[in-house]
Amino acid sequence: MSSERNKDSYIEVYFRPLESREGESWHGKWKYGTAIAIFCVIATVNVLSLARSNHSLETTGKNTGDAVDLSQNLPLSKRDLTKHTPCGKRIVGYYTEFESIDITKNQVSKLTHAVFAYVEMTWEGKLRFKTDKAKQRFLSLKFKSKSVKTDVKVMISIGGYENSQHFSPVTEDSEKRKQFINSIAEFLKEHQIQGVDFYWKNIEEKDKWNYITFIRELREKLNEESKGEKYLISLTIPPPGIANWEMGYDLEESLEDVDFFNVFSMDYYGPWENQWGNPAGPTSPLYSGPEGKTQFNVDSTMKYYICKSKQPNRFNIVIPFYARIWKNVDGPLETGKEVFRNVELKNNKAVGFPYMSRWTVADKGYNLTPATFDEETKTSYIYNSKKRTFLTFECEKSITAKTEYVNKMNLGGVWIWAVDMDDDKNSLLNAIASKEYCKSGAGNMIKYECGN
Repeated sequence: MSSERNKDSYIEVYFRPLESREGESWHGKWKYGTAIAIFCVIATVNVLSLARSNHSLETTGKNTGDAVDLSQNLPLSKRDLTKHTPCGKRIVGYYTEFESIDITKNQVSKLTHAVFAYVEMTWEGKLRFKTDKAKQRFLSLKFKSKSVKTDVKVMISIGGYENSQHFSPVTEDSEKRKQFINSIAEFLKEHQIQGVDFYWKNIEEKDKWNYITFIRELREKLNEESKGEKYLISLTIPPPGIANWEMGYDLEESLEDVDFFNVFSMDYYGPWENQWGNPAGPTSPLYSGPEGKTQFNVDSTMKYYICKSKQPNRFNIVIPFYARIWKNVDGPLETGKEVFRNVELKNNKAVGFPYMSRWTVADKGYNLTPATFDEETKTSYIYNSKKRTFLTFECEKSITAKTEYVNKMNLGGVWIWAVDMDDDKNSLLNAIASKEYCKSGAGNMIKYECGN
């Protein structure tokens, strides 16, 4: 304490205002002047030292030796804002407008692309948020993505089940198409985000060339608006060979304008409110299928697109985070294929819940253990013969099988529907963002047997 008092006394004596020193001797004033000079020299040395430390931080991105990291005390423009890519493969994570679970920095830091679904398109080609909740959720995603130290790209998605009805009339009308393109460019610029994804649900073949024209004109517009980093465009595309949805796309014409494609390699089976709710089966089987549906799997879907495009690293497979349950489920369709089962329809409809987040699963009282893992489809399920329920979902083992498949087949990565449907420990996301998956780069050699 005495040393502190002495230091305070020193400061008080030698740094009193000059006008308060009337009557002091010449010797006292000389000591005062000397102290001021010494103080100025010390201050100058410290400023120069701080400048050198700051320069080192900016140029190396880290401290060296025993230097103290001062970046947190510097203005934003002077901090180390170097971004690091979190993964060698794409991890495209979608966040929904309707979930209430918090978006966290820990989640976002594991993604290469964070996509908000959806921003609504109007009949005249303008963009808006459907609700204030949707807007606030988007803003939360945007700000948290900007605050992490990874180079995650923020995108919006347009379309989906409830907002694809305007695609056809807007893209075929040149004025509305122009309005739509300008609205997208303005939105990306206003919010300083990196790109846009489109999911035109149930596109028809007659819309193909309007869609191609729209994407091409959008690419031209975004290239004009881009200052430095290129804006991203991605398309979510359907599985082929199910309802001819793939006929609405022309990959060859789109490859030049689209950065990557998210393949909708899920929902092959679901408790739908029609006759297609039977049979029950895995949401996203990696391989296999019952008689008549042997192409209803990830491998068959990806083989079609890769053999057609010859560019495997442009395509991502989906990993669905939701669980799915059927009720009124009976025996297997075929002996030895327990994962595909007969469903008793009620009024020609299946009964169940097609999209349950992990929170909803727990809230409804369902347990995801113990589960059976089907080696042929690489999926997990629980069949309760007494309650006649069939529950299917992704687990760590099925996710490992999919990420290994991505690396083995030189695919671009995975996309997640949806990050905010994971459990509170981010168990599924953590399983994806593993060192084994992320250390693999993006090759482009075709590993499928494409034939002629």
